[in-house]
This record gives sequence, C-alpha cells and structure tokens, in this order.
Amino acid sequence: MQFLLRLTLRLVALALKFALTIVVARSLGFTAVADYGLALAVSVVSSKLLGLGFSTEVNRRLSLADPSDAIRDVRRLLLLYCTVYAAIAVVVAVLRGSPGVGQFNAIRPGILWGVMLVAFSEHAGLETTSYLFSLHRPRAGAVLLFIRTAAWAGIAIVGLLAGVIRSVEMVFTLWWATNVITAVAACWCVWQTARELKLARHDRTTRIADSVRSVWMNGLPFFVATTVLSGLQYAERFIASGVISADALGRYVFAWSISNSVQTIAYATIAVTAGPRLVRALSAAECDFWTTLRRSLRASAGITITAAIAILIAHRQIFRIAHEPSSSEELATLLTLLASFVLRSVADIYWGAAIALRLGKRVAVAISAVALVSVPLEWMMVTELGTMGAAFAHLTGSIGIVGLLIVLVMRAATVTPAAFANGSSAHAS
Repeated sequence: MQFLLRLTLRLVALALKFALTIVVARSLGFTAVADYGLALAVSVVSSKLLGLGFSTEVNRRLSLADPSDAIRDVRRLLLLYCTVYAAIAVVVAVLRGSPGVGQFNAIRPGILWGVMLVAFSEHAGLETTSYLFSLHRPRAGAVLLFIRTAAWAGIAIVGLLAGVIRSVEMVFTLWWATNVITAVAACWCVWQTARELKLARHDRTTRIADSVRSVWMNGLPFFVATTVLSGLQYAERFIASGVISADALGRYVFAWSISNSVQTIAYATIAVTAGPRLVRALSAAECDFWTTLRRSLRASAGITITAAIAILIAHRQIFRIAHEPSSSEELATLLTLLASFVLRSVADIYWGAAIALRLGKRVAVAISAVALVSVPLEWMMVTELGTMGAAFAHLTGSIGIVGLLIVLVMRAATVTPAAFANGSSAHAS
C-alpha cells in the first residue's frame, strides 16, 4: 500500500509540474518560463551543494536501529545550514550594491531574491524530508514530499488561471513558503521520533561536536562523488550546446526530460526507502542485506522498464502534443535515453548499498575515473553523431557508473555482515 501511495503521489507530482510550466507560459509568457527554469536549475544544484558533505552520512546514521546521536547531530546541522543561508544572502546583498557587477545588478530584485529563497528552501525541504525516510517513516515523508513538490504547483495553477497570481515572483513566493512549511513539519516529526526514543534532554557537547565532525569526514567522499555524478548527468548536454543547433538541442532536451521521468519515478517509490532499509539490514542481528538489495533491484528495474515501455507506446502522442516530429531518429534517441535512465535507476539502488557499506572513498575515486574517461568520449560522440551521439554518450556514462558500483558493492560481500553491523553502530556514536 505504501508503495502504491508513493507511486501515485509521484505520478501526480510529475503531471502537476508539467502542467505548471504550460500554464506559466500561457499566463505570464516565455520570459516567466525562463525565470521559472532558472529557479529550477538553481534549486537542483543548490540542493546538492548546500548539503556541504553532511547529508549522506547523517541519513545513514538516522537509518540505524538507534538514531539517537544522529538526531542530536541533525539539530546542529540545521543550525549550520541556516547560518550558511544567511551568509550567502549577505554576500548577495553586498554584491548587489557593487558597481563592478553590472549583469548581476541587471537581474530584477524580485527574481533574484525569489530564486535565492527557492534555492534555500528547496535544500531545507529536501534535507528534512529525507530525514523522515531515513527514520523509516515513509508515509509521512511521502506526504510531505508531495506537498513540497506538487501540491503548491496545483495551487499555483489554479491561482494563475483565476488571475490571482499575476507574476512569476508570486509563484516563487508560494514555492518557497510551501518548502518552509514542509521543512517545519518534517522537523516536528523528527523531534517527535526523538521523544519516542526517550532521548536525554541535555546534550553532551563534546561528543556531539566530535560526531558532527565525523559525519562530515565520512560524508565528504559521497559529496564529491555526487557533485561529479551531477555533472555527468548533464555533461553531454553542455557539450552539445556548442556543437549542434539550438533547435536540435531543444529536441534532445525534450526527449531527455521525458526519459528522465522513469528514473524520477523509481527513485521516489523505491530508492528513497531502499537506502534506509539497507542500512537497517546491516545493523540488524539477522542482517538480510543481500535479500533487501535483490528485492530493491527487482522492484526498481520492474517499475522503470514498465514506465519505459509505456512511454514508447505513447511517444507519438507525447511528441504530437509538443509539436515535435516522431521520426525514426527521434525514436532512436528516446529509446537510447530510456535505456540509459533504466540503468541509472539501478545505479540508485547500488548507490544506496554503497552508502550503507560506507564505501565513500572508493565510490568517489570510481565516479571520478568514469568522468575522466566519459567526457572526452562524449565529446567525440556528440561531434560525430550530433543528438544521437549525445544520447549514446549518456548511455555510455550510465554503463560505466552502474558497472563500477556493482563491482564495488559485490566486492564488499567478502566482509562479514557482523563487521559492518558493529562498525555501523560504533561509527554512529
């Protein structure tokens, strides 16, 4: 039932986000769409970078059987994040008044501050809702995730159609305000979990400071790997922008966006809970880690392949709505990208397994190696084959990523489960 709930909410969220883009274009014009797209891009990047290397490890610790110390760390980290938000805002305000940054000053204040508040609130919302999934409260996490990714979009659509919302700045306000509300609600759920665990009211300052430092040290390799992985997700697109025409690139981005939905659905329904379950499986006495991993892989592959087949069946109608041609070349590009994102959804499960097994340094080295090999190869493919080459380049990167993650995780099978369980518990303290 929880799986079906997450799947339904994710599908509705994707539909509402797509509809919002169309309504913004019709109600406010394509300039507003550009501003909205800027906010989306900045929020995606900031959601990763503003984690500062803490996110992966603190979520791993929250997934353990006893997350008491991790919840104490969360309090300190949230204070740190708010301090960083404030520092960035001050820097932006200072730069805004400087005469040497003309292009920066050319941005309308409402857009500048709106995008910045969206970026901060998106990171806060992502962090706090991920804590709920890590604490094995998937229903609460799924509901809050839906509110911050889709419910506000539905309200914005109604407001735009009714003429109540008359600018993209008002859309941004609704967006970041919803994120703040969901972040507060998620924090309340975390503190409620702490009360249920009967945590001590007085913090042990020295121990917490040491714990926060260890969270950063252990999370930093995954932070590096995530940053490189994010670059690989879009590398062929940046390369193609200087090689192929804007029209061809736009068609490629359209096919990319459609194909990416299969990974998005799998992540929100399977991967988001698979990671915490894998951590819990390692820390449990019976340690059914490999059983959990196999089940998660089957579920992720099943849902992505099903979604990919559905897209292929409906691709002519989808392309027709967007006034795109549906020739054999477009179909080949779509098919290649769908295969690539199916592999990326499998990689998401192995990524969660690598986090559970604390393979951060090896993952960072492996992903960096993939990047060093992939980028020159992608340049050659895009230069020679255009958009089809970009799709092949994306698929090549996906093969390298999932292949190395499988090797790293399977090699960890030589370590006894008890060792991981004991190491996890000790590490969390």
